Amino acid sequence: MSNQGAVTVLIEIHGKDGQEHEARDALLHAIRTSEKPGLISSTEYEDLADPGAFYAIQVWENAEAFRAHMDDAARSGMNEAIQVLREHPRTAVLRTIG
Repeated sequence: MSNQGAVTVLIEIHGKDGQEHEARDALLHAIRTSEKPGLISSTEYEDLADPGAFYAIQVWENAEAFRAHMDDAARSGMNEAIQVLREHPRTAVLRTIG
């Protein structure tokens, strides 16, 4: 498999006050249980300075695979997980330079 078209995706979520654990669990559940064709790797993080902030850094075969996954997630109930968040998850699709 060639990684020439690979992209790195940064996902950032912030749990509502009092629902930080639910937000963390929702992020981990979404990443570990849904099928993700094109996902190469995913690592999840929590912010030590902000107990409600969580991040995932994912590597995808290409941007199209990530977009297809997000379209599928939106159709399959991602909105339920968003209920414990202060705001909609932020994502950045990144490509290496240089």
